[in-house]
Amino acid sequence: MSLLAATLAGTLVTAGSAALYASAVEPSLLRLRRPQVRSRHWPVERAPLRIGVLSDLHAARPLMGLRRIERIVARLLAARPDLVLLAGDFASTHTRLVRPLPIEPVAARLGRLAGAVPTLAVLGNHDWYYGGERVAAALAAHGIRVLRNEAARVSLPDGAVRVAGLDDGWTGRADLGRALDAAAGEEPLLLLCHVPDAFAAVPSEVALTIAGHTHGGQVCLPGFGPVRTVSALPRHQVYGLSEVDGRHLYVSGGVGTTALPIRFARPPEIALLTLGGTDA
Repeated sequence: MSLLAATLAGTLVTAGSAALYASAVEPSLLRLRRPQVRSRHWPVERAPLRIGVLSDLHAARPLMGLRRIERIVARLLAARPDLVLLAGDFASTHTRLVRPLPIEPVAARLGRLAGAVPTLAVLGNHDWYYGGERVAAALAAHGIRVLRNEAARVSLPDGAVRVAGLDDGWTGRADLGRALDAAAGEEPLLLLCHVPDAFAAVPSEVALTIAGHTHGGQVCLPGFGPVRTVSALPRHQVYGLSEVDGRHLYVSGGVGTTALPIRFARPPEIALLTLGGTDA
């Protein structure tokens, strides 16, 4: 075999192995991330708040069936969060090679979260493609409050927090001013949204913004990062924890897939964020 033929053969084998990994291995993984956030808007005298974050289920067989959702919920509860925030895209639409699940049994599995700790949600663009009212009703039927440009005051053992929730920005339904007006109060303020682009206009008094939507790129290349970010934010802000002028943003990589049922160098993840205060 010539050097060229050997090189081509090796390239094909490598590409085939990568494709197999991206379609059959990585989408089935699950990582628990534990970011630490220090905010001047969290009282230093209060114990840190443990926030469970789950985003972008895109519930569909074979990769995101009901049993897998049950395992994800159990893993998140095992981390012992004080509060759970769900950042949208529960439904699966516009994804090839999968069989989308009806939202009602999906919501029933997620309802175990609400049965254990306060659980709030916002809707994503795929929820609206599927039928936003139906998704919201299914979640509400199992104790999960869906925030649509509104806010909730959550009472916790160590004190209350306010959570403002944006409706989906990708489909033009987000109203940040309305959500923040609804969140007026003295307690620490969190913002939950699906599309992270809202962060550019978030005021400084918000202790932490939590979003999803980007899947962290879903497919990332070594030395380059996400192939596509689906966000107007700078690339370093479309995944994980970032800080701008004292404002904090966490963008979940999510657990599901869209467009194609593949992931590469961005495994599915849930998170337990610990939000504490700082004297700075």
